[in-house]
Amino acid sequence: GDCVDLSGGDDDGVEEDLIDIELPLHYGNNLISFYGLPEDVSIGNVMSSLGDNVTGVIGEGVAANHINGGWYGSLSNIEPTSGYWLKIDNNDTLLLIDATPVNPALPYDLHEGMNLISFPSPDSLEVPDAIPDIFEGAIFSIIGEGVATNHIGDNWYGSLTQFFGGKGYWLGTNESMIFNFE
Repeated sequence: GDCVDLSGGDDDGVEEDLIDIELPLHYGNNLISFYGLPEDVSIGNVMSSLGDNVTGVIGEGVAANHINGGWYGSLSNIEPTSGYWLKIDNNDTLLLIDATPVNPALPYDLHEGMNLISFPSPDSLEVPDAIPDIFEGAIFSIIGEGVATNHIGDNWYGSLTQFFGGKGYWLGTNESMIFNFE
């Protein structure tokens, strides 16, 4: 269930329901995000289930290459608010065991223009249902892997109709804002 045991038992005194995450990946570039993360969010730990199949990870303004078993680049930790392009050599599944679920009401610090963000839930949500009305007027475009939608007037037009857990998205805004999903 969704019970939180505050009576102790763990080192930190709080027990949370941990989840296992399986993200199916295809050959080439995958636009992903994480709705749960392990305690160790280093890129080496989060990507460890992929072994040498993963060759690189690119976030917004950061990147890391996997070379001879090591990670090199400006991207060192995986963030729950960020989306990532993950490049792999063969179809695979990214597996995270005992991840802590991300808070679905997580705040996103967005800048004007395109922001590479996560979707903080394992579920799928229709675009108009996921974006609170107060933000809708400031968002002009959302781009996913191979899909996109544009906000014109009060409607969304395009092939992207819903957000999916485990996927990343480019969110275009007309202004800087602290955003959260509904």
